Parts: sequence; structure tokens; C-alpha cells
Amino acid sequence: MREPQTPARPESVTLRQLRAFVAVAQEQSVTRAAQRLHLTASALSMLVSSLEAELAVRLFERTTRRVVLTEEGQALLPSVQMVFKDLDQAFDGLRQLSARRRGRFAVATSPLLAATLLPQLLSSFRLRFPGIEVDLLDLPVDGIAQAVREGRADFGVCTADQEVTGLLTTTLYQDRLMLACLADHPLAGRKEVRWSELAGVPMALLRHGSGLRTLVERGFAEAGEPLVPAFQVAHVSTAVGLVEAGLAVAILPSYALSRTRSPSVVAVQLTAPVMLRDIVALTDSQRELTGPCEAFLAHFKTVVTELPSPSPLPVPRKRKAV
Repeated sequence: MREPQTPARPESVTLRQLRAFVAVAQEQSVTRAAQRLHLTASALSMLVSSLEAELAVRLFERTTRRVVLTEEGQALLPSVQMVFKDLDQAFDGLRQLSARRRGRFAVATSPLLAATLLPQLLSSFRLRFPGIEVDLLDLPVDGIAQAVREGRADFGVCTADQEVTGLLTTTLYQDRLMLACLADHPLAGRKEVRWSELAGVPMALLRHGSGLRTLVERGFAEAGEPLVPAFQVAHVSTAVGLVEAGLAVAILPSYALSRTRSPSVVAVQLTAPVMLRDIVALTDSQRELTGPCEAFLAHFKTVVTELPSPSPLPVPRKRKAV
């Protein structure tokens, strides 16, 4: 008596056999399936026959006009199709991962962010993705959104108080306003300072029209104190210089203060109220971000919290600009 044939083990079946099986099942014709797979009809028939032999079942009924699945073939087909679907998704994922590891993009940002926050992020990003080249555009604040709209920059990084009509904003990092003063200033040794305690203290502030100045005015208003600055300047570096000279204190972003080159300037947390400022990515909803761009933005959200900063508060979220 003939012993029943042992069903094939999965490792003895090849992908070529399974692709041949799926092609014949879908085309219902050996000739058309062979053309689709760029094989001869005889080569395709051998693949199907060898698969049937391996599985010890008949997968097709052959008629004069077409080839149709047997009951066993109908049972097998959905599982094999799922295998190829999973493989295709896996290969797509590998291709996308490879694409994220090389390429080029341009990011537009403000001079302050370009000089303080971005260099360390770009340095650590290059270590992770040496095959990706980055063009850094340090532009006037009001030119960042325009560079994104015109396609000169793939995306922008700026504060959320910029005019970004028509662009998408994604919060990358939430910064806290800090008091900058000399290390020997009476307020320097404090863990935190209330805004109301700054009444009458000589201050160097940015001029009207900047988002930072608007936040400072709001902080004093919530504290119920008038704002009478001793100096009004156009650049953060000027404000830091005035602090270094002992002429004033300043209220500045923590990322700028934590990277000042002056060891004599210290940062103290401001409270009552706590004033937070979003650092966002600007993107054009009509253009899909490339893999390298997405890799950098993901790196930004992850690494910015690890940089030496007095109070990094990451809050990733996405919203449509008004």
C-alpha cells in the first residue's frame, strides 16, 4: 500500500512558486500569467507543478479554455496573497527608511534660532544621518513663512507668533521666558522670580513689533505692573550685552540664555505668570515632506529635550494656521 505523501514544510516552498500560483489564479490562464511574470509558459507550468508536488495537493483544474482553482487552491490563495501584501509593506518600509537616511533639504529659521538652538540639533542630526545634507537659511523673521511658500525652504522653524496664513504649524518645542541678569545681581541667587518683583528694575527689552516683546508686555499686564524699559533694542545679542555690562536685566527665551557665551550672565525662572513660547515647524500643506525632512523634525522633537536648557517643555501637536 502506498504511503501518503508528507505535506511540504514551509521552508521547502519558494517565493517563485507562490508568485506563479497567485498569477495563474488571478489570470486563470498559464499563458497570460507567464507573460505577466516574464516567463515562458513551460517554465511557469513547472513552477506550479512543483508547488503542487511539494504540497501534495492539486491547486488547479485545467480545462480547454481556462485554469480554475480547486477547493484546496481556493483555501490557499487568500493566505498567500496576505504573505505578499505583508512582504510588499515590509519592502516599502525599508525603502522609506533608506530614503530618510540620505538626501538634502533646506530649513528656514530666524537668526536667533540659527545661532542658538539649531547648531546643536544639526550637529547631532549629522551624526545620526551623515548622508543627509542640510541648507540652513537664516532669514529675517518675517521672511521665514515666505521662503516656505515660495519653495526656497522645505520647511521653516520659528516661534508661533509669526504670520503664517495658509501654512501648517507643528509644535516642536515649548520654551519658557527667563530673567537674564548678572551673577552678582540681587535676584540671581533666586530659584524663581515673580514678574511683580521686576517693577522699577532697569530692563533691556526688544522693541515693539516682536513676538517676544508682546509676551513680555502680557507678563507684566497679568502681574498688574507697568512696563517702563530702560533700553529698547532690536536684537537679543544687544540685550545680553547690556546685561553683561550691568546696565539692565532682560527677559529672553531660555534657549538663547542657556547658550550665551558669557559666564557672568545667569538665567532665573519667571513665575506668576509662567510665560511659554511655542517653537514650531512651518510646512506647506500642498507639498509632502520628504523622508529627510521628516527625519529631522522627529530628531528635533526627541533631542531638543536633551539639550542643556533651563526649562525645556516639549508639547508636540499640530494645528492649521488661521
